[in-house]
Parts: sequence; C-alpha cells; structure tokens
Amino acid sequence: MKSLITGANGYIGIHLAQALLDKGIQVNAFLLKDTAPNILANLPLNIFTGNIQDEASLAPALEGCDTVFHLASVVGLWAKNPNIFHEVNVIGTDTLLKNCLRKGIKKVVVVSSCGAFGLPEAGKMLDETVENGEKLTDPYEVSKYNQVAISKKYLEYGLEVVFVYLSRVFGPGIKSDGNSITGIFEGMLNGTWRIIPGDGKTVANYAFVHDVVNGMVKAMERGGNGEGYILGGENLDYDQLFDHVEALTGRHFKLRKIPYPVMWFLGWEEEWRSKLIGSKPFVTRFGAKKFTMDCPISCLKAQMQLGYRITPVKDALKFTLDTLQNQLSIPEKLSKKVVEKAMAA
Repeated sequence: MKSLITGANGYIGIHLAQALLDKGIQVNAFLLKDTAPNILANLPLNIFTGNIQDEASLAPALEGCDTVFHLASVVGLWAKNPNIFHEVNVIGTDTLLKNCLRKGIKKVVVVSSCGAFGLPEAGKMLDETVENGEKLTDPYEVSKYNQVAISKKYLEYGLEVVFVYLSRVFGPGIKSDGNSITGIFEGMLNGTWRIIPGDGKTVANYAFVHDVVNGMVKAMERGGNGEGYILGGENLDYDQLFDHVEALTGRHFKLRKIPYPVMWFLGWEEEWRSKLIGSKPFVTRFGAKKFTMDCPISCLKAQMQLGYRITPVKDALKFTLDTLQNQLSIPEKLSKKVVEKAMAA
C-alpha cells in the first residue's frame, strides 16, 4: 500500500506521514516547490515538489499510489491576492482529483475545515448536516465550501472521495499556519500572548492533533464514499481553556479581555493599513466576529461510524504544554500572525 500526502510538510501533514509509516504504508510526500521539507527529510519516504495546480508535477507523485490524503491548502483571513484561496483550494483540488481519476487512485480523503459549514444556529451545535454555504463571505471559508462541492462531482465519475472537517487543532509540532493554537499557548508561556477575545465565554472546539491524524487514517479505512466527518475535540470557552493552561502549568497569566467592538475597530484599522502597505493585518473585521461567536461542534458521526476517539482535553493539553516547556517543539518565536491563523482555524 502506498499513499500520497499533499501538503505533507505542514504541521498536520508531518504527523500524518509518521502515522502512515508506523502502519507500514509507503508514503509519497508532495510539497509546494521551494518550501522546506522540515523533518520529512529524515523520514523514509519519497519527496516530490511542485504546484497542486500543475498536472506535470502531480503525475510522478501519484505514480504507484493507491490512496491520497489531500491536505495542501492556503489558510488565512487575508491575502494580498484574495483569489489565491480559490486558485489553490478549489482549482488545485480539481486538478488533483482529475489526475487521481486518470491514475486509477482507489480513494481520496479531502481535508477541509469546519469553516465550510459556517456557524450553527444560536443554541445549537454544528454538525455535518449544517448547510450555510450561501451565507459564507470570507474568501477562505468560501473556498473550502467550494472545494467540497467541486470534489463531489468526481463521485459521479467513480472516484471514491471522503471528506474530513477540522476544528481548532493543537498539539506538539512545527510552527505553521495549522498549529496556531499551540502558538497561543507558547505565547502565554513566554509572555507574548496577553488577550482573551470578547468576554471569555465564546465557545469553540479544540482538537488534539494525534486524534485528528488517527481520524484521517480511519476515514481512509472506513469512511463511506461521499460522506463527511468532523474530526474535533472538546467544546470549551476561552475562560475554561486558559484556566486549564494555568492549572497544568501552575502559573497565573494576566490576560486582558478585549470586547468585540474594540476588536472589530482594530480589524478595520488593520485592513486599511494592509491596503496601504501590503502587509498582513493583525486581525480583520471578519476575524474579530469569528473569534467572538460561539461554534460548539459535534463529532458524534465520526465517533459512531469511524470509531473516532477524543483524548480528554486535560491530557492533550498536558502533553502539549509539557512539550513546549521542555523546548522540544515550535522553535520559532511567536509573531502577530498567530492571531490571524488561529481565527482562520
């Protein structure tokens, strides 16, 4: 058995590559050209570079593969060229699946985001039945919604495709767009993260990276054709999350609560600054809204159909924080970008 992982040198991709190798599966790793292989360079796998929109670079990476895990994606709340979300996340996925069909790939797991569903109704939990695609306005979320939509047309052509949707993932690993929640924990430890969005009572879902990767493997093994599964964790508000961090580290962190109107105004200022000088904003108006609105999530379908398991959040946080405190993870210094990435999760 051989699997291709696109975006394999990202935070989750590295964990997935190791998990597949541990199961005795051969791995082809597809990386964006000119990006660092990170620790993949030390693993017994085959590395291919190119662009997800380029059929010529995809062809050799797909050769001899039975399955594909599609993780390559552009993530964020802002881009100098907003069209890049559509170009990579939608057109790139279409190009990949077209070539999977030609190569006779047996099954593809497309990795998406819970952002593709939008927000649940007040007082309800988000699950795979929520359908708010027509209400989405953020370019990233729109692209993830359209990624799934364009992928589903390949079901008609006989390609087996399964979808997994991720919430806010955390855990040890490299510093990257996909590991921004862990970056916040690092910021708390080193004193560079000092805020709580809103009143501290906003509920979100936090998923341990090891659970997510195991869930992806189970989706490949057991996922139904055309089905989607949310791979998340426990639902917590900010106060609960940061209280856990304090209890597990034995430290008190002086965090300031920033009301939504203040965050929205900051987002407005940052967007104008970005237009003037072309740099990424610290926060956007959409990010301020998303970071202060409840989005509890249900993983029941994945638990029932895939056997998906959720590590208790205290255990997952302890493992993550112990790793950070031992300086075994995330070597780069925290930057403002961590806020933007966390909001996009």
